[in-house]
Amino acid sequence: MTRNEFLTKLADELKKNNITDADEIISEYEQHFAFKMADGFSEEEIAARLGNPVELASQFESHVENIKSGGKKVTTVLGLVFIDIFAGAFFVLLFAWEIIMAAFAVCNAVAAVCLSIGSSPWSLIPPMPYVPAIVFALSLTALFVLTTVGCIYFAAFIRQLMRSYGRFHKNTIAAASGNAVLPSLGIYPRLPAKTNRRIRTVAMISLILFTTCFVLGMILSMILSGSLEFWHEWGWFGYNAVK
Repeated sequence: MTRNEFLTKLADELKKNNITDADEIISEYEQHFAFKMADGFSEEEIAARLGNPVELASQFESHVENIKSGGKKVTTVLGLVFIDIFAGAFFVLLFAWEIIMAAFAVCNAVAAVCLSIGSSPWSLIPPMPYVPAIVFALSLTALFVLTTVGCIYFAAFIRQLMRSYGRFHKNTIAAASGNAVLPSLGIYPRLPAKTNRRIRTVAMISLILFTTCFVLGMILSMILSGSLEFWHEWGWFGYNAVK
């Protein structure tokens, strides 16, 4: 059974059963097909693993009398609340790391600008000749781009992880209530192939440029200062003034 055949059959059965959120269910299965196909599975393999659309649709019928599952549902909800405490703390740490990465990216950008124009606010930027300063500025600019790309992908990862946990939450309660569950979601963001290629290309170019300029800046600094420990020659730690 192909993707379209599966989704069409499922949609027809959901309508027959008068399922109110049929469009949402179909959308979830469409995403499931898209994710699995991106992993290399064929439409027929995915449809076979999902099962018979008629049986799936029947699971979404409203259960008016479900007394036996009441106690199990309460226990499940209490267990999920306990898990949510740790999950919430984990997500707070992830958001905190995202903020740190963003702050690091901004600092790199500011330092690159200061090196380019020869400025040193509050004497935070160490003095050095113009040529190595420009090279180090290019290095920090590349590091800013690399860190920014990392922030964007990490934000997408956090979003997908939250969606995946939300699906787990919803499916766990549904299973405890005797209702149908939706396909689980992966934890990694599923970006378009073109976007993935661009992110990888930008990250790779930025990494190469950062490494190259940083090493070149070190070499130029050693040559211009006439010393391997150029930071001492340029008075970064209060030894000598810049020549």
